[in-house]
Amino acid sequence: MSRLGRKVVPVNSLHEQGRRSAYEISRWFREERLARKVVIHPDPGFILGMQKSGTSAVAGLLALRTGTPVASDLAREWRRCTLVRASKSERAFARYVRRNAVDFSRKIVKEPGLTFVFDRLAARWPEARSLIVVREPVATIRSIVDRLGLPGDVDARAVDMLEKIPQAWHAVLDNRWLDVDSEHYIDQLADRWCIAAEMAVEAREHRMTIRYEDFVVDKVGVLDEIAGHFELPVVADIDAFLDVPFQPPGRRDDPKTVFGANLDRIERRTARLSQRLGYQA
Repeated sequence: MSRLGRKVVPVNSLHEQGRRSAYEISRWFREERLARKVVIHPDPGFILGMQKSGTSAVAGLLALRTGTPVASDLAREWRRCTLVRASKSERAFARYVRRNAVDFSRKIVKEPGLTFVFDRLAARWPEARSLIVVREPVATIRSIVDRLGLPGDVDARAVDMLEKIPQAWHAVLDNRWLDVDSEHYIDQLADRWCIAAEMAVEAREHRMTIRYEDFVVDKVGVLDEIAGHFELPVVADIDAFLDVPFQPPGRRDDPKTVFGANLDRIERRTARLSQRLGYQA
């Protein structure tokens, strides 16, 4: 400590911060230049669904099966999420697309966040084909809290949990921007699952829905149906890749152990749509 009581930052630490800042600025300029040069695909298809519903596995294997370039999440959004701002207007969404132009130049875009701004997506590409992937709600939410390192059994507001997770996940855990009223973080995730599930049960032209559980049972058969939906060719035997994990494997702890009394919150809020999707008798 200095005589003024201020913490002295080591010179090496300052140099490291300077190098990191210079690298980040340089990367930003490179990404901006590239985003302005690439051509956004005129007719992309979209793989959608709630986070941790299995979209990564579906997208990764579809790319291998069809030989089609697939954008698996929007890379720049993981460093700084701008989706909430993009949801406010068509103009803001256009800026979002241009910012992520490298990923939107692909034939297929897998980005769960786009599920929750689908109206903007449909306004930009009204004829675009989409796939909604759904997964049983308790398993989905268990995977999210596991991924974020959050306990599932506490009584807490979503806003109080945000400081514990990366910025890119704030718009997933805190869904007030989607007019979700509940403050509890588990209720927020359950209501978010319901938004995606409503899309899954809604019949709409150019939209297909699959349950992740059915995909796991017959990956090749379901992938070929998806390829047909997107009008993609089937070009490769992918048997050697069927069990390759596309995301770090999560824990398989018993839901009662993970969620405690919060398990009832999930089951109660998702019951109607769970039943419609065949998850509850």
